[in-house]
Amino acid sequence: MLRMPEFRVHRARSAQEAVELWHGLGGAEGRGKDAVWSAMYLAGGTDLLPNIKHRLFTPKHLISLELPQPQIVDEGDFLRIDAGVKLQALADHPLIQATLPPLASAAGKVAGPQIRRMGTIGGNVLLDTRCLFYNQTESWRQALGYCLKKEGTWCHVVGGPKTCVAAQSSDCVPVLLALNARLRLTGPSGERELSLRELYRYNGFDHLTLTPGELLTAVRVPKPAPGFRGLYHKLRTRGSIDFPELSVAVTGAWEGDAPSSLEIVIGAINPQPKPVKGLDEWLGRPLTDEGIEAITTLVHKATRPQGSIIGDPDWRRAMAGVFTRRALLELRAASA
Repeated sequence: MLRMPEFRVHRARSAQEAVELWHGLGGAEGRGKDAVWSAMYLAGGTDLLPNIKHRLFTPKHLISLELPQPQIVDEGDFLRIDAGVKLQALADHPLIQATLPPLASAAGKVAGPQIRRMGTIGGNVLLDTRCLFYNQTESWRQALGYCLKKEGTWCHVVGGPKTCVAAQSSDCVPVLLALNARLRLTGPSGERELSLRELYRYNGFDHLTLTPGELLTAVRVPKPAPGFRGLYHKLRTRGSIDFPELSVAVTGAWEGDAPSSLEIVIGAINPQPKPVKGLDEWLGRPLTDEGIEAITTLVHKATRPQGSIIGDPDWRRAMAGVFTRRALLELRAASA
């Protein structure tokens, strides 16, 4: 049986109160692998609490975010999704299903129904990176000699002392990146907004650019242009529960069978999600079979999975092309 270390739970009724509590309780010293957490935020807890059981984090205080009822709000040019919205509620929401169907699809593929009814969109966006050598019990890690992300000095994936390649494995993030989402954050200096594309960096043990103690309060998604279409595909060993071994989000605006904009984002391969570059040459003209094959080849070349999560990296790379081809064929066929 895995037992949690002792901690004290504090209740915060507002974002500002939570931030003040975090700093008042000591927050954290250091960053990344060297961080010593005195206090951490708790929302759904579906990822944090298992990590505490594994002694990946040992905070003395948890700040329970008992904020006003989270909502999904039409703000005109944006849809605001409060960070506390449950993933199942996001997947089932009529406005999200009608306006942003790939996001509803991604939220509905997270883990299983019990997790989706507890986990939040905020937690999914800020999900800790994952690795076969990190997400283990303390005794397992100790027997191995620990790893670069936690307690050790060596990455067992790349065989070196400098680079951690634990994977960002959120389901919703690739779709939100493709949709150019923005984050609303609360910190000691007040509120600010940050593009989701600026949140992640290629560093498995310090992959978020947030200021220490900042609290994510909402995700703001621009309303898509007319002719919007999008799909999300997820590769996993089992059809429920598992984190993605690879994820592919494809979104864009279409005029018939011709895309006027196109975004492809690959997830669960590196610490930083991978937006695919070089798609402009296929815009504004009908997407032919040859064009789809060319984009599939481009995605395959741009995808470099690491062995930090289950699934052979070469197979996962090949499936990035397969999922892209399937998505483009389906999106093109929607014009018929």
